[in-house]
Formats: sequence, C-alpha cells, structure tokens
Amino acid sequence: MFNVLPYDFRYRPGRFVLLTGGLLCVVLFGHCDSGTAPSIYDPDRLSLPDPVIESVIPEGSALAGVDVVTITGTNFSAQPADNLVYFGDARGDVVESSPSQIQVTAPNDPQAELDLRLAVIGAENFSNAVKYGLNPPFVDFGDVRDFEDISGITTDPDGNLYASLTSFGAAVGIIRITPEGERSEFISSQFPWADIEFGPDNSLFGVRSVRAVFSSSGDGSNFQVFAVIPNTTVRLTTMTIDASGRIWAAGDNTEIYSIDSDKTVNAYAFEADIQDIALFQSYLYVAGVQDEASKVWRFSIGPNGDLGAAEEWVDFASLNGSNAYALAFSQSGHLYVGTDNTEPILVIEPDGALEVLYSGVFTQPVRAFAWGLEGLLYATTNSIDSDPAGIIRIVSRRLGYGKFGF
Repeated sequence: MFNVLPYDFRYRPGRFVLLTGGLLCVVLFGHCDSGTAPSIYDPDRLSLPDPVIESVIPEGSALAGVDVVTITGTNFSAQPADNLVYFGDARGDVVESSPSQIQVTAPNDPQAELDLRLAVIGAENFSNAVKYGLNPPFVDFGDVRDFEDISGITTDPDGNLYASLTSFGAAVGIIRITPEGERSEFISSQFPWADIEFGPDNSLFGVRSVRAVFSSSGDGSNFQVFAVIPNTTVRLTTMTIDASGRIWAAGDNTEIYSIDSDKTVNAYAFEADIQDIALFQSYLYVAGVQDEASKVWRFSIGPNGDLGAAEEWVDFASLNGSNAYALAFSQSGHLYVGTDNTEPILVIEPDGALEVLYSGVFTQPVRAFAWGLEGLLYATTNSIDSDPAGIIRIVSRRLGYGKFGF
C-alpha cells in the first residue's frame, strides 16, 4: 500500500525547470545591489579644442599622389598619427606635424573640387572645410584604342603631337593630335615609323628600321628618301636634329651617324643596340644595350660637329636591372629616362643624382618621349596586364629642352 504524499515532487520537466531557476535566482541575485549601474561616461573629461585650418599651400590645388601639402592653423597634434587629414573621402598620409602646421602627402585620387578638412584624435569635431582640388599628374591622351599602337612621336612649336599609328597590326601613317586631343590624318604611309622629328625648316624627318633617313615637306606630303647610309647592314631606329639642321641617327649597329644639311654622311664607331638619342647643349646622349647591359652614354660634339669619345653616364644593369628606352631633357638639364622598371620614369639630375618621377604613380613601361608646351611631357607606353598601350601626357613642372625654342 502506497503512502499519499501531500505534494507530488516526482520528476516532471516543467516543475524541475521552475525549481532550478528559482534556486539560481536566489544564489545569483539574493545579495546584489539593485541600484543604478555605474556609467563609463566621465563628465569631468575635457575634450581637446577643435582644429582650425587657416591656410593651405599649394593654394587651390595640388598634384594627386605627388605633392606634399602644408596646412597651417591651430589646435593640431604634434603627433602625426593623431592628425587625420581628408581630401574629400580619401585620407592623406601625414608625414610631419606640429601644433600649428601639418605636412601631408595628397592621396592619388584626382578630383576637380573637394572638401579638405582634418580631425585630431581627442577633439570632438572636424575642422572647418577648405575647398581644394587634386590634379592628375598624368592623363591618357589621344584616344588610342585597344587595337591601335603608337611608335615614333614628336611635337611642333604649336604643341601639336604627331604619332606613327598602327591599327589592327597595319600601318596607317602619321596622325596629328592637337593639345585638346583632337586627331586628324597628317601623312598616309604603309610603314610604321620608329622615330620622327621636325627640322628647322618645318620638314618632318623619319626613320623606319632601314638604312635611310626620309623627309616630308611637313604639309602632309608623303615621305621621300633624304639620305642613305652606305653600309647595307645598317638599321636606323632613332634620330634627332640639332639647331643647325644636322641629323643624328642610330640603331642596333656598329656606328652612330650624322647627316649634314647637304646630305653628307659621317660615321662614328660605337657598337651597341641604341634605343634612343637626345641632344643637350654640346653633348649627344645615347641610351642602349652593350654586352647585355643597358646604359646611358654621352659624347661631346665639337665645333665642326665631330663626335668625341663615349663617356658612360648611367649603368642601369648595376642600378636596378631595368632597360632604358627613351630620353628627354628639360631646359634645366634634367634627363628623363623611360624604362621597363616598375617605377618606369627616372630623372637624372644635372649633378648625376637619380630619382624616380612621381613614385607609385606610373606603372607601364615607357618607350618614347616628346615635349609639349608649358612643361607637358608626352610618353608612349607598353601594355601590361589590363592596361593597354597608348600615350600619356605628364605634368613635369619643367620646361622641355627644344631645338627651336619650344
């Protein structure tokens, strides 16, 4: 016979949960203060004063990804990492700061107009906003399509660019591109021209990997043979013209050639695969490969136009292993060198020191240069990855060294 309990405490799920929960509540909260929990807000904490921008140099705009912008004002931090400078939505890299001045590298995010402002860690609000602009250090030029390729380029005194154009693998001829980027046909030709150059009389000269130099009257007429190198193995791929009208030409040969205005050919022994040549004052500069090493040499030019001995100027093989393809001088004596390096444009200072032009901005190998007006430098590029070959126009901030005053 079973005893009858006054309350049935045999295991039932619902009752067990209620009992267990009740016991936990007693254990956990039976001795807790039910007053207001403490706040993390500190009413006595003082914020730093908000930063104020008073002036910005350069005024109005800077080159994106290139210029260091100086901001003057008040309430900045002496710790560079505590200053957050924004050009629109892009943040600049603060390189130096004091309570009244910040130096920041402009981000590579070109915009015609944006708000420049900054925040200081510890201050509640941003500074006042200053209207500013970030200009591109280079732009694509000439509307070169994916199926087109450019070889030789040059410019005239009006700043028009002339380029040897190939379309779908077939030569089209020489096109003219105005400074505004408008294209038109200049000379029809079935040959691609490795290099072209205007002479003092506005005639256009060109070479195309044969042993001759060709000329056109410059008004759109076809090229005609101007002079022929006697050596039948010669291939001319680069040329330039000095102020007296003397033509200098070279290629992968055993000699460098000069051609006088009366078509007299002079040969100077120098064996190399020469990629480009350039004149500056009384020197001829040569970029080429010799014994599998890419170098730049220079030769003095005598009063009668005779070429002196070669002087090695830069050894790219020992420098960074790249190959030099293009040369261009500024009026100040800076030599621009186009290479196949990951930083493709190098600048050789007049004292021989070398620097990268706009580090991190350019990516494509550079094959040829031509100076435009007001410090604009045109360059042809090779294709890499998803970037097709084409023409870019660079803001160099130096005037080009020209033979005829442009």
